[in-house]
Amino acid sequence: MSKLNHIFNHSFLLLSIIFFSAIACNDDYLTEVPKDFLSPDNTFVNMSGFEAGLTGLYANVRSIQAVNEGLAEKEWQVFMGQGADIGYHIDQKNFITDYATVNSFDPSARRIWTKLFSIIKDANVIISRANGENVELSETEKNEVIAQARFFRAFAYRSLVWMYGGVPIIREELTSPKLDFVRNTQAEVLDFIIEDLEYATDNLPADNPDGARLSKAAADYLLAETYNATQQWDSAIAAVDRITDDPQYDLMYERFGSMTDKPGDVYWDLFRLGNQDRSSGNKENIFALQFEFDVDGGAAIGTERSWGPFLERLKSPDNMQAILKDDRLGRPVVFIRITPWVETGMWDDFDNDIRNSEFNVQREFFVNNPESANFGEKIEETDDTYVRNLFPYYRKFTHPHGHPQGYDPSGRIYNDWYLFRVAGAYLLRAEAHLGKGDAASAAADINVVRARANASPVSAGDVDIDYILDERARELLGEEYRRVTLSRTGKLVERTKLYNPVSGMNIQDFNRLLPIPQTEIDANKESELTQNPGY
Repeated sequence: MSKLNHIFNHSFLLLSIIFFSAIACNDDYLTEVPKDFLSPDNTFVNMSGFEAGLTGLYANVRSIQAVNEGLAEKEWQVFMGQGADIGYHIDQKNFITDYATVNSFDPSARRIWTKLFSIIKDANVIISRANGENVELSETEKNEVIAQARFFRAFAYRSLVWMYGGVPIIREELTSPKLDFVRNTQAEVLDFIIEDLEYATDNLPADNPDGARLSKAAADYLLAETYNATQQWDSAIAAVDRITDDPQYDLMYERFGSMTDKPGDVYWDLFRLGNQDRSSGNKENIFALQFEFDVDGGAAIGTERSWGPFLERLKSPDNMQAILKDDRLGRPVVFIRITPWVETGMWDDFDNDIRNSEFNVQREFFVNNPESANFGEKIEETDDTYVRNLFPYYRKFTHPHGHPQGYDPSGRIYNDWYLFRVAGAYLLRAEAHLGKGDAASAAADINVVRARANASPVSAGDVDIDYILDERARELLGEEYRRVTLSRTGKLVERTKLYNPVSGMNIQDFNRLLPIPQTEIDANKESELTQNPGY
């Protein structure tokens, strides 16, 4: 069972109560004093109350990509790079795919904005209450509670600032209506993120026994990324050094975990059920979101549905359903269609790189319907199968040999899902070295990651920011917030035009940012919440 499931149980009901802040009346006689129901006033008084609040905050962050908890599965893919260089939504119109249709009333842009600010709201309640009087916390407990909340506040602002630009900075719990928000500058938001993360790295525990809770390394990872964005190269390098110098963390080089009896390789092992837990021997996990099958609060993740081809629609030559859903294939239905670049173009060592091995990218499919006369035959591509039904299936997004017993494949899986792992830290440090003009050190860091993948080393002369972004796609596809990465590096529009045959047709320079939702602008009646140019 995942480590946080025992505290995820019933967390949403609890948090729907404790994060509701009533506006108190001025008349003391009419002031409500909660005695028989939970509220911030009687919950955030001791460590158990704050643990309940933090549980909800972890769950709220998880709900960005958990099925039926927050955003639609298709909107989570906007974070992952839908509408950027790696993929587009299959209907080619919705969910930030056709940029000609994106405007201030776009429902995805609105829901993403609302979700991120809901995380900030929850974090601010915890921060404000932990700093209140008569709180029964030791100084160490108080600092750690605030550090977790400030990390998640920074995490939300990190997506907001790269998706929307400068946004309002909200530093504390709001206990009454506010209708006069103004946008801070992008630089101010970045400084605020760094301020929160520096506090987090100073006050989060160094020990990371399971990768399920925040530790100092998670804050250092996000700090390195933000230092890169502000060109504080030495600070970024130092933040990653603190991770790579810690013996708790390393790349995984040998096969490990639950399925070493199955054909595979070490990269394949990283994504098998249960292998994200550090107790499996996984030293690469810095922080992972927690999912669990058939447990209250365990949730599910829709990677299999989103990333794989719609195999059930394939027909055999005798006009029968060619592929039946099974434990090995699951039930993908392709919400995000990978680009031709992800299919083949990004692989600069196609035959040797284990991240492109047959275990990690399935490129051939065979009729598995025993009633077909063509049972066992390879399915050949035709014009009507290619776009949605037949393309490479990245196996990190599914449970081959690992769908839970009694589970009817529906495209939902129950892996814990990495937010940060050590391979990404090396690539952040490579980016910092490159920013300093030290291409040799950048290549050295990249080659640590490539060596584990059995890919040929890159020479210093071939390293530029595009090469690092290519390597991030090879290593971190579907893990990193790709849209955030491309916006942060100033490459979103350029690479979308270059690699995305659908979104690249209509993207314009102003689309590097999403529109501020019109509902937010209209509700902000006492001040002007300015719209991003072009919308």
